[in-house]
Amino acid sequence: MTQGESARTEGGETARRALRLIEAVVTAGDPIGLDDLATQVGLSKSTCYRLLRVLQDELYVERVDAGGYRVGNRLIAVSSAVLADAALYQAARPALRALSDASGETATLHLRAGNRNILVLGVESADQVLRRAATVGETTGLGSGSSGRSILAFLPAAEAEPIIMAADDPQALRRSLDEIRRDGYALSYGANHPGVHGIAAPVLSTFDVVGQPMSVALSGPADRWTGARMASFADKLITTCAHLSELFDTGWRSNP
Repeated sequence: MTQGESARTEGGETARRALRLIEAVVTAGDPIGLDDLATQVGLSKSTCYRLLRVLQDELYVERVDAGGYRVGNRLIAVSSAVLADAALYQAARPALRALSDASGETATLHLRAGNRNILVLGVESADQVLRRAATVGETTGLGSGSSGRSILAFLPAAEAEPIIMAADDPQALRRSLDEIRRDGYALSYGANHPGVHGIAAPVLSTFDVVGQPMSVALSGPADRWTGARMASFADKLITTCAHLSELFDTGWRSNP
C-alpha cells in the first residue's frame, strides 16, 4: 500500500462512523434515541448528531416525531435494490425491459414506504439519448405523480385518508384517485420532474400478499412522451402489471 493510499484510508474515519450509525439504527428495530446511539457507537453526542443530520438530509435515516431515529426511505430503496439481485424483484426486470423497448422510454418499479414512493428498479431505453434517468432510491410523495398516485388510489381508505387530507387540494386529489380507479392507470405531466410526463399502474397483488404496495411507471420527455402516446400504452402497461402481480403473488406464496 502506498503512502497516499494509507492516508486516504485513515481519512475515512467519518465514513466509518456514519456506517456504524446506520448499522445501529437498522439493528435497533424500534426508533432509537440520540443518547443511546452515541453510547452504542462510541461517539460524543455532538459528533453523533452532526452525522445523523447528514444521514437525515440524504434520507438514510429519519427522525420520528416522538423522538429517536429509524431507517429512512433511501436506505430501504438501496436495500431493496441489493436484495433484488438475488430475490424476487429482479424477476421484474425482463417485464420492465419489454416495456422500455416497446415504448422507447424509461420503465421503473416503485415501492410504497409510508407516505412516500421509492424507485427500486429501473430500465432505461438504449435508443434514446434524451431520456428519464432511473435513479434507484429516488423518493416522491404518494400524492404527487403517476407512480405515487397509482399506489395511493388502491390503498385501504384508513391508510389513504391521512395522505389525501395533507394534500394542498384534497378534493382535487380525490377526483384524480377516482379516475385512476376507474381507468386502472394514472397520468402525470411534470408533477415531480419538470418536462417529464409519466403513466403508471398498480401491481395489485403486492397490496395484499407482499404487504408492500408497488407500481410500474413509464416516463419520458414531455415533447416526445405526450398524453396521447402515453394513453396508447395503457393497455400494455396494465397487462404487464397483471403479469407482475401474478409473478409476485406466486413468488411470495412459495417463499414466505
